[in-house]
Amino acid sequence: MKLIYKCYAIVIALLNQPLSLLRFLLSILLGKKLIEQLYFINEVVDNTRYQLATTWFTRLLPDTWFVFNDSHVSTILILIIVVAIAAAIGFLGRLSLFTLAFLSYYIFGISEGIGIFDHHMSLPTQVILALALVPGSMKLSIDYLLLKYVYLKEKTPLFQFSKNPKWGFNLVLALVVLTYFTAGVSKLRYGHGVNWLDGSTLGFYLKERTNLYKQGDVQLIIGDAKIAENKKWKDEYGFIAHTYANYQISPRLTAIAEYVANKKILLILLSIGSVLFELLAFIAFINSKYRNIYLVAAIIFHLSIGALMGISFRQYRIICLFLIDWVIIFEFILKKIKSIKSLRINKT
Repeated sequence: MKLIYKCYAIVIALLNQPLSLLRFLLSILLGKKLIEQLYFINEVVDNTRYQLATTWFTRLLPDTWFVFNDSHVSTILILIIVVAIAAAIGFLGRLSLFTLAFLSYYIFGISEGIGIFDHHMSLPTQVILALALVPGSMKLSIDYLLLKYVYLKEKTPLFQFSKNPKWGFNLVLALVVLTYFTAGVSKLRYGHGVNWLDGSTLGFYLKERTNLYKQGDVQLIIGDAKIAENKKWKDEYGFIAHTYANYQISPRLTAIAEYVANKKILLILLSIGSVLFELLAFIAFINSKYRNIYLVAAIIFHLSIGALMGISFRQYRIICLFLIDWVIIFEFILKKIKSIKSLRINKT
């Protein structure tokens, strides 16, 4: 019985440290993604004949950081591996997290300079930066163990933690909420009001098969310079269309995506549902129950995108998974088990 109680106490203690658990897995995933992107950049960027556009962040960096050669790439590669592992295990954790966020802004800033607007890493990078600053992100770490048991020489049990201030968790949750909310606002703002809800944009995404063709390796952007200034979208080129590849290669899932893309009513319902889902993000702050419902819905939302378009948003799903209030769920399950056991005893 004592062993069961200890196991229960350890599980609850771990579940009460969601930011630490998130730090471990997200650091590894972000590091992996950065390495993949670094290799891609190394193949594409040649500063001797290609001028990179700059973001607000990359504009602050010296020009020598954008001249890629074997030595430069090797240095960055080693740095990514070291800081990703150090951030995950929590060795010089906050510094490692901050450096990992810096590298993400740097590498994905270069990708944006090439013309690849990959928003997969926008939220994960912000969360990593937040984890470098907020309390509660380093409780399960080597730093914490060294501080508590070596430097302070405390005698408390291994999995006994003090409570974390709520603002740290809420800040990370706010990043998630604002990301979804602004995505919904953007659809309405740049989709000419409710026009995004007619399903045509979603249908275009689902039908696009650029990645099936060799000549579709580079995204095609179409503009019309004759468009009046007040009619232009949010650029100077008169942007009117672009290729947006559907990366799903499974024949069965591709067939489902094509079926949905050819059903107007389904496209309208999905378009309206996605915007409502994003605009209602602030319900996650009402209480744990609504937070859990919204975050589970977010995971299902991204799983459906992955099934129809082959875009996983794995990092988003991981973030949502660890922000769920698992303590309440775990305790609810235990209560149900106890009630079933007591009911069986009473019957006998």
